[in-house]
Formats: sequence, structure tokens, C-alpha cells
Amino acid sequence: MSGSEPMSLLMILISASALVANAACVVLLRKHRHGEIHMRASWIFSTTDVQVNVGVMVAGLLVMVTGSAWPDLVIGAAVCALVVRGGVRILKQAKASYAEDRG
Repeated sequence: MSGSEPMSLLMILISASALVANAACVVLLRKHRHGEIHMRASWIFSTTDVQVNVGVMVAGLLVMVTGSAWPDLVIGAAVCALVVRGGVRILKQAKASYAEDRG
């Protein structure tokens, strides 16, 4: 709230370049998304990263259009929730995988 204003163009450009890399990872991981837990976790991380990149680009565009930092703060909170959700999914799948292996 008391930090510097978000730099919308920089947000969009950096997130767009990260989106390219993360989308490439998603393509590479696609056939392994139902594999062992480490591959499922990588899939969840990568798909979450793609969603976050899109969110940051939207936030940057809204900051640019509105001249307000609020879109960045709101989308930042949504990104936080998205990352936590991904972590919970990984933990649930890891727990189930562990229980399955223990028989």
C-alpha cells in the first residue's frame, strides 16, 4: 500500500516472456500429467504459473488503463489464492500416493 506504483508495461513484458517459457513447459509435461507424483506436481506448478502470468498481464493492463494500483493488489491476492490452491492439490495427491504405496 505504501510502496512504489506498479510499472504496468514492465509487468506485461516480463510476464509475457515468462508465459512463453511456462507454456513450453506445460506442452512438454502434458503427456506426463497423470504420471508419478513428482510429474503431477510439476504439471500443477507449470499450469499455475501460466495462469499467474496471464493474471499479471491483466493486472498490468488494468493498471495502465485505470492509473490505479488496485488492480495489481486485487489480482495479486487472487494469484496468492491460486498458488495456495495448487499447493493444497499437490499435498493431497502426495498424501494419496503415499497411502497407495504403503498399501
